Amino acid sequence: MDYGKNFSNKRSNNESSADRKRLLMSRQIVMENEKEDINKMADAFINNFRKQLKIERANSLRRFHDMVNRGAE
Repeated sequence: MDYGKNFSNKRSNNESSADRKRLLMSRQIVMENEKEDINKMADAFINNFRKQLKIERANSLRRFHDMVNRGAE
């Protein structure tokens, strides 16, 4: 009877070890997906920031030319 108990404990340890491995793998996959999402969000933020800078530069240049043209008249 002790053999049966030991066998069942070993079996449950093996199962729990396999469960742990599956859980770790699923966590790793989730972490990779989160990293991809974070990278996409960062890229979108950077692209939006660059667009805003270009718009601000264009507006600033336009205001500068308007100011120079008013003084030249």
